[in-house]
Amino acid sequence: MADGLFGFADETQFLLLEVPSSKPIVFVQSVRTQNLCFISLPVQIVDSGYTLALNSTDLQSLGYSETSPPALGTDVLGLALLTIRDKEVTTANLQAPLMIDIRTHKGLQAIVDTKYSPRHPVVVPESQFAC
Repeated sequence: MADGLFGFADETQFLLLEVPSSKPIVFVQSVRTQNLCFISLPVQIVDSGYTLALNSTDLQSLGYSETSPPALGTDVLGLALLTIRDKEVTTANLQAPLMIDIRTHKGLQAIVDTKYSPRHPVVVPESQFAC
């Protein structure tokens, strides 16, 4: 992430960690700062109809063009950062997702279509809690 994340411009290297018991959650762990870790979900988990709409600058940064854009889930992984608060609904930032090129591992935090909210409620189906 050459430009870092919003509010964390100096943080440019991250590891994506999946813990089998926590799937589909992806932990975005800073390589530089041990205590900096974001919790995320793939954008398609939060919104199954999520459409990828990167601007030309972001496309170019990831090595794509408007005439040959990447496919979400095939070429790029889209991750929505979560905000988890006590006694409040967990939300996902669908307006500024992390976009990571699966082949090159280059990434960026994009600002996408304003139809998406930075505080999209995350609804977990009851079946997730079945024992």
